[in-house]
Amino acid sequence: MFSMKKEALAAQAGQLLLDQLPVDAAKLKKAAKYMEPKNIKRIAIAAVGGSALLSLVGSLGHDRLYRAAVARELKKQLEPIQKQLDELAEQNEALIRQNEALQEQLSRA
Repeated sequence: MFSMKKEALAAQAGQLLLDQLPVDAAKLKKAAKYMEPKNIKRIAIAAVGGSALLSLVGSLGHDRLYRAAVARELKKQLEPIQKQLDELAEQNEALIRQNEALQEQLSRA
């Protein structure tokens, strides 16, 4: 019996609120239609799917950020090695030129 009175009071309070708000009846019926159990399930599924999608997008963004940070760090660590490779390449070219010069001298003799 108490629950019936409670429901009746809630309905009256809701009606009083609706009377005070400038709401179109068609819009209200449309909103009430979405509050049906089958539609609430659809809305819940859409909300869960949306949150899963946002979570995925967030993790991808985090992954890209992480990859960029790792790439910067690797670039910093590889700079000295790259300089050494450049120096070795220059030394190699100098040795090749010396070898060609010696080969040329030997072929003349």
